[in-house]
Amino acid sequence: MCISAVALKEGHQTFLCEINNEDPFKKIEEIKPDIIAYSSSTGESKHYIRLDKEIKAKHPGIFSIMGGPHPTFFPELINDTTFDAIFTGESDGAFSDFLQAYCAGKPLEGIPNVITKKSTPRNLRNLVEDLDSLPIPDYGLMYDNTPMGKSPLKSFMVSRGCPYKCTYCFNPTWNKMYEGKGKIVRRMSVDKAIENIVKVRERWPLSTVKFYDDIFSYRADEWLEEFAKKYKKEINLPYFILTRCDLLTEDMVKLLKASGCRTISMSIEAGNPDVRNNLLKRNMSSEDIIRAHRLCDKYGIYTFTNCIIGLPNTKIEQDIESIDICIKSRVSWSEFLIFYPYPGTVLGDQTINMGLYTPDYEKMHTSYMYRSELNCFTDKEKNAQQNIAELGAVATTLPFLRNLIVKRLIWLKHNRFYIFMYWLVKMYIIRNKIYVTKTTFKESLRIYWRSLRQEVFRHTPEKVKTAAK
Repeated sequence: MCISAVALKEGHQTFLCEINNEDPFKKIEEIKPDIIAYSSSTGESKHYIRLDKEIKAKHPGIFSIMGGPHPTFFPELINDTTFDAIFTGESDGAFSDFLQAYCAGKPLEGIPNVITKKSTPRNLRNLVEDLDSLPIPDYGLMYDNTPMGKSPLKSFMVSRGCPYKCTYCFNPTWNKMYEGKGKIVRRMSVDKAIENIVKVRERWPLSTVKFYDDIFSYRADEWLEEFAKKYKKEINLPYFILTRCDLLTEDMVKLLKASGCRTISMSIEAGNPDVRNNLLKRNMSSEDIIRAHRLCDKYGIYTFTNCIIGLPNTKIEQDIESIDICIKSRVSWSEFLIFYPYPGTVLGDQTINMGLYTPDYEKMHTSYMYRSELNCFTDKEKNAQQNIAELGAVATTLPFLRNLIVKRLIWLKHNRFYIFMYWLVKMYIIRNKIYVTKTTFKESLRIYWRSLRQEVFRHTPEKVKTAAK
């Protein structure tokens, strides 16, 4: 939506093709685009790589580009794909420069953040420090063309950057890439943040606001105080944020609660302190984790957490520790995500260097809830991890089932009934606690059906589709 807004500002037209529900070749015949742009994370990139190859075979004149996490941290893909260029890093300015050069018939080589097959090593421009200077995202691109428009839950980002060094995350590598190129953590003004939400509420259903910033608030500072007052006055809808357990204070919780915060997401990542702090570099104590979640419980704020299981050379018993700390913390909802060694991350590179994973991103599942890619686990352990990815959430929501789940059920063969149990509990908690989603009966059925299909996809082998001929 941000990149589309840049194109619109430059005087171009933008269109969206959701390839799960539309025939891209029919769309191309209708629109006759000059440029096709993909944004991709690792795992889903394989779908776009295959699709672009088919598109280029039929429409060699179309210029195709890819940006997003995967090309940023795996730029080598430019050499083995049919993309004409890739974009790395923060590309608001790069996309504007690219469009101007492309339209003028000028070479693209030398444009910072843009890589072609003829380019020299990557050259990055400075980060955008004034987020208010950027155009408002083109929300219509998604909300007018996908089912997301009808959903009463909408996501926003009011900041960029994260200073922490968690080894499973892209941020440490990102921060190193951008060393000396501007302030890493940036935040738009409160007025600009409110304006974004107002623009969306004027055109589409909205009953819950989800702030998807890595860390919405670091402290009870002037920005948060101003936000709490203006949000309550001008928006007054329940909202969801992300932060860290070791940052959360009672003063912050009071401000957030008074302004309408309904849910706070604070990732635990690992219940075992050694795994959490030495392997993942989370640098927070179990006491911090329990204190922060119970503080939310005290003020009537729901909590959402993530835990990573199947980490390199860990044991199932350590994954079970993650279930137990979620129960002890009284977490409202928890996700148990299987570790995937993404390119460019510290832990991903360590995993590869230890010989625990041979990079093959074409085979990597789009979802990190399917099955471990590491060779340090037996099939029995991988099966148990897959079961924990579903039943771990059930155990933390219904603690009386904990012993049955960890002592018996996770050791049985993975099956679709576990996926159904996970989905059933998830939909109840998500729709009744985590978010306020006011929908009609018909729309609710559509949401339930779509989410069930999504969960089956996330927890079962992935089929790589080719475009319609």
